[in-house]
Amino acid sequence: MKRFVLTAVLATAAGLIAGGAAPAPVADAPFGCDARAPSACYFRIYYQPHGTRAVVMPAGMKEKIPGVKIGSDRYCVSVGAPPAKKCSQKVINGDYNS
Repeated sequence: MKRFVLTAVLATAAGLIAGGAAPAPVADAPFGCDARAPSACYFRIYYQPHGTRAVVMPAGMKEKIPGVKIGSDRYCVSVGAPPAKKCSQKVINGDYNS
C-alpha cells in the first residue's frame, strides 16, 4: 500500500513539473529605459493568453508595471518609436526589463 501511495505522489509531481504547474501569479515587474536623453523607450506588453498594453518611458526612467505574469507575459521595446507589429518578444522577468 505504501508503494502505491508513493508511486501516485511521484506521478503527480512529475505531471506538475512537465507543464501542468499552476499559472504564474500576477505581480509588478520592474521596467526601465536605458536610452540617452532626449530619447524615449516604447514598450509593448503582451499579456497571455491575449491583450496588449503600450507604455512610453523617457530616458533614464525606471518604473514597476503592475498586473503582469512574470515568466509568462512578454514584451517588445524600441527607442524613439513604437515597436513593429512583428517584433522579437522577450519574456518578462522579475529582475529588470529594458
